[in-house]
Amino acid sequence: MLGKLFGGDTIKAVGNVIDELHTSEEEKQQLKLRFEEIQANLKSKQMDINLADAQSTAGGLSGFMQRSWRPLIGMSAAIAIFWEFVLSKFILFICGLFQYEVLNVPELDMGTLMPLVMSLLGMGALRTFEKTKGVTK
Repeated sequence: MLGKLFGGDTIKAVGNVIDELHTSEEEKQQLKLRFEEIQANLKSKQMDINLADAQSTAGGLSGFMQRSWRPLIGMSAAIAIFWEFVLSKFILFICGLFQYEVLNVPELDMGTLMPLVMSLLGMGALRTFEKTKGVTK
């Protein structure tokens, strides 16, 4: 969160303000160096937070949710797609085959679900691309 507040654009904007001030070149360089140190410190703190989250050994439901929310979203999307395109059609077919009258089988709002699925697939493809190019481990 601090990285967003004090991210690259903010530091660049402050650097531009420093350039516009009527100070000596030495003072400008010292201020720019100090802002770069602040930016590096913020990035380091965010990496520490990310590492602590990744190494968390929290137990119970909260620990499970912390470690598993991405797979749970993916599994929920897969189950919803399976229901909408396979299982509900199969149930209607079997009921029609045995002449069993079915009221309404619930339909899911695929207009809301598909953007989520596409973004998940896109992020997975991006991660795979990064790994093949050696950008990340």
